[in-house]
Amino acid sequence: MTTSDMPTHAEDGLADAERSGEDRYFITALARGLDVLACFRSGDRSLSNQQIAERCALPKSTVTRITYTLTRLGYLVQLPDGGRYALGNATLALGSATLARMDIRQLARPLMHELAEFANATVAIAVRDRLSMIYVEVAHSQAALALTLQVGSRIPLATSAIGRAYLARAPQAELDDILERARHLDEHAYAAVETGIERGREDYREYGCTTSFGDWQKNVNGIAVGFRPVSGNHAMAINCGGPSVDLSQEFLLEQVRPRLIELAQRLEGSALR
Repeated sequence: MTTSDMPTHAEDGLADAERSGEDRYFITALARGLDVLACFRSGDRSLSNQQIAERCALPKSTVTRITYTLTRLGYLVQLPDGGRYALGNATLALGSATLARMDIRQLARPLMHELAEFANATVAIAVRDRLSMIYVEVAHSQAALALTLQVGSRIPLATSAIGRAYLARAPQAELDDILERARHLDEHAYAAVETGIERGREDYREYGCTTSFGDWQKNVNGIAVGFRPVSGNHAMAINCGGPSVDLSQEFLLEQVRPRLIELAQRLEGSALR
């Protein structure tokens, strides 16, 4: 699996002009620089200015100035051929600091591996970023066909089980913000998020978890549960999924579901320091 079909950050965010018009404290130049950094996906070794411009929906001339500045600051590294950029160590330091504060990952890791081996699947924890979920911890089974997504992979919010689990537990104010972001993208994105919210709520009423059976990717099945650690700053969701040839709907709902719900409850009740 790759993340090539994930939404870009330009698709995820509100238009700079609209944001700056709403809030006089909003710094458009800073937002664009952060969007450039955020457009790098987990599978990208490097990107050209043209690729960055397309992903961020920015003029190439603007991107050229931003990448030059970020390179000077160490957030990007210009490769020897001079035409492509990779994330620099300064960016790595920011990401590492964020992950280090998520103590829940240390508690979850052995429990996730246990479930992954039981199900011959991939188990992951994710947090929301705009209209995506980002994996912050991943456990793979030894099964040859387990999904190969890694920490940092982006998963769509509306069609994935883990995104729907987050939406089903999100407060209304956050849902309103998510829907507004989707509306600024296009009607299709707005409709997809609306459907994702409703599907998530329906699944929770019926199963106590959310589902995605071929909705995100045709041959992938998964279920997920949202949770908020007692001592955490981030709402999270945890999923279990894999190729549908190995993970049937029946197996996930009958065998994996009670274990995943129990795992989420243990993580939600944790009070790590």
